[in-house]
Amino acid sequence: MKKSVGTKEEDDAEEDDEESYPVEDYDYGDYETATITSDTDLIAGGSLPIFLAEPVDTFVVKGKPATLHCRAAHALQVYFRCNGDRAERSQQQDFVDPRTGTRVVEVELNVTRNEVEEYFGRERFKCECVAWSGPGQIRGQPATVEVAYLKKHFLSPPYSLSVEVGRNAELRCSPPLGVPSPKVYWLRNGSPLETAAAGEASASADANPNEMSSATGFVQSADGHLLLGEAELRHQGNYSCVAENIAARRVSEPAVLTVYVNGGWSSWSGWSECSVRCGRGVQKRTRTCTNPVPINGGQTCPGPATQRVECNPSCPAVDGRWSTWTSWSACGPDCSRVRRRSCNDPPPSNGGRLCQGKDVIVESCSADRCNALGQDGPRVFKEATRAVDYRNILALWITLSLAAIILAVTTIFFVRLMRRKERMEALYGVARLDFRRPGDLAKSVVSKNERSVLTSDRRLEHVIDESNAARLPRSCSEHHYDVPQLSLPSTTRPSPSSSVTRSSCKNSQRGRGMSDNEEGRSSRSTYQANPESTNEDDDEQDDDERPDENERSAMDDGSGFIVRAIIDEQGALLVVPEVGVSMSVPEGAIPRGRRHSLHLAVLGENSFRPNLPPGFTLLSAVVTCGPANVDLVKPVILQFEHCAELRTGNWELSLWSTEIDLETRSNNSTNSSMSSSGSPSVTTWRKVLMLGGDPTNLPGQPFAQLDHAGVFLVTETPSVFAVAGENSVVAPGLAVKRLCVAVFVSRERDHIRCHVLEDTKASLKIISERERRLSSTYIDHSTLGFRASGTSLRVDLEDRESGFAERQEVPYRRIWASSRISIRRSFRIEKVVGDLRLGFELRACQRGFEDQGLLLRIDLDLVKRNNMNGKRNKTESSVVLRGKNSTRSTESVIPRPFRFSKTLRKQLCQCLDPPSARGNDWRMLAQRLQVDRYVDYFATKASPTEHILDLWEARHREATALADLLNHLRLMGRVDAANVLESRLGPWI
Repeated sequence: MKKSVGTKEEDDAEEDDEESYPVEDYDYGDYETATITSDTDLIAGGSLPIFLAEPVDTFVVKGKPATLHCRAAHALQVYFRCNGDRAERSQQQDFVDPRTGTRVVEVELNVTRNEVEEYFGRERFKCECVAWSGPGQIRGQPATVEVAYLKKHFLSPPYSLSVEVGRNAELRCSPPLGVPSPKVYWLRNGSPLETAAAGEASASADANPNEMSSATGFVQSADGHLLLGEAELRHQGNYSCVAENIAARRVSEPAVLTVYVNGGWSSWSGWSECSVRCGRGVQKRTRTCTNPVPINGGQTCPGPATQRVECNPSCPAVDGRWSTWTSWSACGPDCSRVRRRSCNDPPPSNGGRLCQGKDVIVESCSADRCNALGQDGPRVFKEATRAVDYRNILALWITLSLAAIILAVTTIFFVRLMRRKERMEALYGVARLDFRRPGDLAKSVVSKNERSVLTSDRRLEHVIDESNAARLPRSCSEHHYDVPQLSLPSTTRPSPSSSVTRSSCKNSQRGRGMSDNEEGRSSRSTYQANPESTNEDDDEQDDDERPDENERSAMDDGSGFIVRAIIDEQGALLVVPEVGVSMSVPEGAIPRGRRHSLHLAVLGENSFRPNLPPGFTLLSAVVTCGPANVDLVKPVILQFEHCAELRTGNWELSLWSTEIDLETRSNNSTNSSMSSSGSPSVTTWRKVLMLGGDPTNLPGQPFAQLDHAGVFLVTETPSVFAVAGENSVVAPGLAVKRLCVAVFVSRERDHIRCHVLEDTKASLKIISERERRLSSTYIDHSTLGFRASGTSLRVDLEDRESGFAERQEVPYRRIWASSRISIRRSFRIEKVVGDLRLGFELRACQRGFEDQGLLLRIDLDLVKRNNMNGKRNKTESSVVLRGKNSTRSTESVIPRPFRFSKTLRKQLCQCLDPPSARGNDWRMLAQRLQVDRYVDYFATKASPTEHILDLWEARHREATALADLLNHLRLMGRVDAANVLESRLGPWI
């Protein structure tokens, strides 16, 4: 037969029960009692039977059947009817009551567990008592029989808690499921805890507010939770929740209640005496953190323990005193000698008096000294004076000679510098225009009565070509720069304009009879042969994608953002915060006793972008870490952003890698020039990993954790990485790539430039740096979802006042398979005299998805010029090194790079690395932390827990990460690991 509902739960509850609880020991106060008929009714008599006792609701406890009792008077027969059928196994006995002389029939029925479980009716198993006699029969009230059970696991066990003294606390407990409903009470250190019910506690508190504090202070709510009004130190202990019913008794794991005391300052001591007797000194006073002393990990007292103030007691006046006289000087030409003294022994101070008397004494020399001076003295004096003059003149000539030499060298340097600058400027000469713009050209583009007109550069050049192509001859150097042999870096691609120029000149030399139209077609076909545009259609390569010299220099300067650090075995965290890229070097990744120079960079040049197969699109910045030959004991965790919309589930993502030596490449780029063919060096990219697929556990194979907006790459071989993707052929729908539409205005307020790029911080920062070097002003940016539908992107710019609009389109392939970091569209603003402010609306949407576009409002002040000519801001990067006094950064606030000490990490690994029968080891930790996509990767490591914690530290930098990890350990049932974490980091995490 089919078993009743709840059998599986009852079977689980019966396993491993510690004790049996007899039915007679259980309190049936909540259930109905038997119906007892009085002796008066029996004496009065009646034709129908009378029930003296009826069955009540009962339970089947484990293997012991439930017993139903029924007693009736004036009955010939009494039996039980269960679920509509008569129970044949009932035991009946009768006797005569000696007091009333009435015949009484008593029946008893045992209901087993199998009978209850095999019943599959809509209602529960019920039995009723039936008594009959000759005149008729009567039925008693039905009694319900259920299987009693109590599940083993609590719905919500109590967790350890730390509370400050004087604060309230709550230990929550949700008992296991059971029939009948279990009774909940608490144990403190293994002994029953006396608690008051919530209603009784409130009434007692109203009557006597001090009564609760004199008792235990605990109140048990109706749900079984344990409430503590004011925590005291005596309330510390291990608290266990107990759930008990007739079937079993369950005790939860103990929860530790810790009551901590925050430190408090004592009163200030008196001020000490001044540190000096007179002059500027210091007085101080102290206080101690003993009121109260911090207990159980409480916080120490905030603020200083010592206060200092300046003191300046007045000093007594000191009179000046003469020093000793100097010896007499030699006799001079005037036959006199001199001796001196100074008022400095001591000098007068603090208002003391000056020395009295003379400081110089002059006296005449004796006659014999004067006679000697008269004979040889003047000659000797003149010779000495002449020698001094010669020395002074020689020093003067030497000084003047050095100054002349320095001036000459400086003049030669500046002359050579100016000549070199003139030669560099002469390298780029604008060709002479062989035609003159017609006077009515502006009228064909701009109507006279319009306030402002927006035209693209591409349209204006088209008008010029159409109006002059058939009647004006063209020179070979028209509309391009004549560039001689330049020494360019090997990574710099040739400009499209230079390629067009050389090709068109060669074609014109081959055939002079070629028409203008044929010449134009030849120029365009040669441009398609350029390595940078071989995969581009003719209509997809426009003038907006051809940077001028200023833009090329800006692109070369903004090649990337890099941070370097010398790291030892203590590890480090390398961060480039402006571009959302970081690299965590865990403790122990560098061999002990060694130091390595590591770098982390974002490569912003277009030449570094991978040449992907058809159908693929780049979804992240090109990130490099290294060097590639670094010796690592543990893998590093590289974090960077991607722009794939994962919620649609239509992506097939992959990780691509290549090998680029930044040091060698930068040195070669400064010393080498382009080859004669003009083609740049080609970098080979290879697919190393499928993101989201089944990874292969190969030596050196990286492990990637894919989140909604970022990738966390665990690798032992640093290299250059990027994420690409294609539309899934299995999942239905279209893949969505997040694009960023950024708007800038030129310095002269005559152009609005719209950039379409990947929606990552790195791409936006690189484009912003390039525009800043061009003195452009940032307006706004927004995000747009671009689908793999094959349709183009439409960009509209509308004047809010006149309603005039200009529309440009970006082909689908230019976005999906672009080899540039951004696709640019420019709108020209032609201003009318008197305009002070202009307002525009820029709309961008993909064809077929117009309702999911974006709108940007642009307000321009034509009076205000862009003054951002200034200095280039240094790229903010940070390196956080482990250890004391080893953090250096250009940021003002840097989060703690490492949360775990070496000892704490080792203790957690000792707890979670060994396999557990319950499965709550490192495998469950990986599942709770959502890094269990490929558990075999961690299983191959010597300590899986250590690598899981390294990845967790790199993913979670928020302030609440430690508290979340502690909750995960508690929900896993690993109280030992939670206690280790709480004891090391404090109860307030």
